[in-house]
Amino acid sequence: MVLTPFHVIPVWPLYARWPRRWDLLALSFGAVMSDVEIITVYPIVRTWQAGRGIMHSLLGVFTVNLVLVVLAARYLVPWIATRLDRRFPGKGWRTFAGHDFVADRKTLQVTIGSAILGGLTHLGIDLFMHYDTPLLWPWRAVPLAAVPWATDPTWNVAIELVAVVVFFVMVWKWLGK
Repeated sequence: MVLTPFHVIPVWPLYARWPRRWDLLALSFGAVMSDVEIITVYPIVRTWQAGRGIMHSLLGVFTVNLVLVVLAARYLVPWIATRLDRRFPGKGWRTFAGHDFVADRKTLQVTIGSAILGGLTHLGIDLFMHYDTPLLWPWRAVPLAAVPWATDPTWNVAIELVAVVVFFVMVWKWLGK
């Protein structure tokens, strides 16, 4: 299983290459928002399967996830950023791929498109890493997997190792520069 922060790997290069077309915050939050469901539901029900529902489906990407991502990207992060700017002046921490991702305000349409693309990439990754992705929930009760070896520990460890390397190379290359 790919750890939640590594879900940003497919979307960060889009912003680095075309920063005017994409909203980095919405892409990033969209790519990880589905796992908020697991983080909040698992402690209550104590089973991973119950933690995958609407937020891991196409319906969730276009509804619940979309609303949460837009709120986070357009309101929550800028609000937090102003407080952090007082504490850590200089704004170097806000730079990614040469752009101040907080001040780099996009139109609502760009934010929505970025949020949806981020959510779809999350589902795409999960199809290859989990046997229980409820892609078509609630219309199809049977979860989907793109490959039969999605639960193979060797597959999961190999992908996780590659993801760790790629993630940290991207952070080193783009963060703060």
